[in-house]
Amino acid sequence: MTQWIPRGEDPATREVLVDGVPSYMKPALLEFLKPHFARASSVTDTWYFRRESLMMFDLVARLRPSYVDRLDGTSWPGFFNRLPEEELLDVADWVVHQNNRAVAQSLDRILEAAGSAWTIGKRNRSDGLVRRMPESVQVAVDAAISRSSSGRLLGEAWAAAYGRVPDPEEAYEKAVKAVEEAAAPVVSPKNSLTTLGTIIRDMKAQQDWSIDLPGRATDVAIPLAEALWSGQESRHGGNGYRRPSQGEAETAVILSVTLVQLFSSGSLNRRG
Repeated sequence: MTQWIPRGEDPATREVLVDGVPSYMKPALLEFLKPHFARASSVTDTWYFRRESLMMFDLVARLRPSYVDRLDGTSWPGFFNRLPEEELLDVADWVVHQNNRAVAQSLDRILEAAGSAWTIGKRNRSDGLVRRMPESVQVAVDAAISRSSSGRLLGEAWAAAYGRVPDPEEAYEKAVKAVEEAAAPVVSPKNSLTTLGTIIRDMKAQQDWSIDLPGRATDVAIPLAEALWSGQESRHGGNGYRRPSQGEAETAVILSVTLVQLFSSGSLNRRG
């Protein structure tokens, strides 16, 4: 079912994703958090924080001062209502990580309806908040992750690049490893010490790789692989070491999605 749009509003405006927690989204988000952090008074119609839940969050978030120390008798939802938007998202992310898939889906419905830039994805094999991608990109990513043996590595690369706490170096490293795992059995099945560098070397030596497209420019896989490999400066020790930027890591992951899809789908073949 398509999402309802108010009369007279241009549907194109709904394509712009919203970061943070806008005012129209906050009531629904607080209602989502309520059963996990609040309890009703047995005497009055007042809700109070579950201190044990806050203490568990404080332990893993390691905030100074902690939320428990900052409560100062505040009842629900006053304290959370004053939190910065990024902290509210972190709290929601923790709740999803601690609970089952139904809880994750409940939050995802709120995020989608609000046009949030965040959605539910996999981080470290658990549900958590990740950056929402255009639908066409997400379809390609899901297909590459689900259909290949390197899907786990690709999923970890995606989470490291687009998760709540991005790790560009981890994202780039896992992106390269995902391509290596997808390409090695296709290009160099007898080489047990394959790297992306040796895969590129072997493809150049074989000189007969092409993708399933008409025309002459069908050897695009090698330049894509070379761009991914040469850009990973963090694999060098000594003076050649440099951590990738966030933009570089995101580009590396998108390249790896394309290459993994080409190698695992059979679209990339040797001529003849």
